[in-house]
Amino acid sequence: MQRIVRGMRDQSDRELHAGAAAAQVVDVPVLMYHSVATRAAPRFARFVVAPAEFAVQMEYLAAEGYEPITAFDLARTIATNDLPARPVVLTFDDAYTDFESAVMPVLQAHGFPATLYVPTAYVGGTASWLLDCNEDQRPILSWQAIREIAAAGIEVASHSHSHPQLDRLPLRVVEDEVRRSRQILEDKLGVAIEGFAYPFGYWNRDVRSSVSAAGYSYACAVGELAVSGADDPWTLPRVTVGAETGTAGLAELLTGTSTPTARWTSDVKRRAWAVRRRGLRSVGGNPMAARRG
Repeated sequence: MQRIVRGMRDQSDRELHAGAAAAQVVDVPVLMYHSVATRAAPRFARFVVAPAEFAVQMEYLAAEGYEPITAFDLARTIATNDLPARPVVLTFDDAYTDFESAVMPVLQAHGFPATLYVPTAYVGGTASWLLDCNEDQRPILSWQAIREIAAAGIEVASHSHSHPQLDRLPLRVVEDEVRRSRQILEDKLGVAIEGFAYPFGYWNRDVRSSVSAAGYSYACAVGELAVSGADDPWTLPRVTVGAETGTAGLAELLTGTSTPTARWTSDVKRRAWAVRRRGLRSVGGNPMAARRG
């Protein structure tokens, strides 16, 4: 652990002296939603935002002059700062059916784009990876619905094939997960798939390299930080919007910054949690139960 901390401090020092150009880039909040619904099992409830609350949050973005862009648009413009005056990215993990019923009408009412991350093994089925949370029957969008969503201007991107904890799997399985999901999405939708989101936010160096090698232009993690020009395109941080966030909490998330020290702290926590998880049976799902659909 001490070696990890020393290494992260060295990296932080290098970032501090990387040059003034990145320092001038506006920090961009990438909001991570999951389900927008009225019900949830207790162990999953913190990831579920009520539809009425979601509508209020989108009203807040509009009233405050925020201009949503897709995650792909952020990834290709953040380094040059070619961004709107008040950019924000809306991302939705797991492709639950409530994205079509509860989220899309609100986004369309405001003319907001967004990014939807799809675990391809479960399309048209249910969220089997959430068995430990008693949410394995939560329905996932059909291919027809996803095609309609993509045609409406939403960026559709990959969330792996079977939603495993990629950093706990053999490399050959990781490579299959990231390549298979991209190929399926491109075959089903007829569009280029540029983005990836790590299931549970978990990644390591090998996982990140596999995603890059598979041809993705960017990948999103979690990190609970805003994105800055100093961030690696294949490990872009996001901030979680959950059941208890509310509009006041959203306002705080929107104004957060991503300093070198904050990035260092976030990465130390990520690595420490990865070590701790080696002794746990599972976290939100069994990483070895990779369904092949």
